[in-house]
Amino acid sequence: MSTGSRNGGGARPMDRLFAVYAVVSGAALLFPHRPATWPIFMAAHLLAAALALRGDALCAAAGRAGPRLGAVARLIRDWYPLALIPVLYGELAALNLAVWDGHYFDPLIMRWEEALFGGQPSRELAAAAPYLLLSEVLHGAYLSYYFIIYGPPLVLYLTGRHDAFRRVVFAVMLTFFAHYLFFIYFPVQGPRYIFPAPGGVLADGPLYALTHRILEAGSSQGAAFPSSHVGVAFAQTALAVRYLPRLAPALGVLSVGLALGAIYGGFHYATDAAAGLALGLAAVALAPRISRMLD
Repeated sequence: MSTGSRNGGGARPMDRLFAVYAVVSGAALLFPHRPATWPIFMAAHLLAAALALRGDALCAAAGRAGPRLGAVARLIRDWYPLALIPVLYGELAALNLAVWDGHYFDPLIMRWEEALFGGQPSRELAAAAPYLLLSEVLHGAYLSYYFIIYGPPLVLYLTGRHDAFRRVVFAVMLTFFAHYLFFIYFPVQGPRYIFPAPGGVLADGPLYALTHRILEAGSSQGAAFPSSHVGVAFAQTALAVRYLPRLAPALGVLSVGLALGAIYGGFHYATDAAAGLALGLAAVALAPRISRMLD
């Protein structure tokens, strides 16, 4: 991926990808069940797209105002996609409500679950192996998601490998955007909203409790299929094989544990995890071609 644009448009492939996502996700606000504040949401999406596409000009203007301001502007431009992940995630419930008005596709996913796995692993796995140590290990792996998102890009950035950093960010954001469009236009709540959480001795674990507190404070309803946790984790593992090979084995172990933890903890259907794995690896494979298309 180039650091600029060959066609002189003043935007990087990441900027264009972000703008496309802002517009396509914002289209949900054209559906009948949009919130009363939809004009503000829509304006924010269009403004975000416009600012992303004007990244070169904004950085140049900041540079003319002073070297420090220019350096800050370049830093923001490099990191804004990853920094905005919580914001983009937070609006998903409002967007899928605008489209579907509270209808979710869990019954369909549960039928797939029965057909593929002969039951409901997200309900049955913890009941079959109710061991506190196993639960804590798997919940800890599930929480490693936040390190998996930000850790590899930070290592690349701090070691001055900025081109590799941008390639990784592009592939990771492509993975996120692909999942988020599913969450908007094909919302699935996930077993956490359907079945009771695993209890008993498992509930005594501090990592179990921390995971549930985080989800209760910040999960977006309808954001289950495919699992972005699994998709992003395996996307980062695949990228690390190329760009951070020493880190790749650790990421691989964490990703496997995260996927199992998502099912064991009752946060995702096994179908969510399998689809997330496939979508994450597909996004990594397609990222170079899509980047060239947007350059």
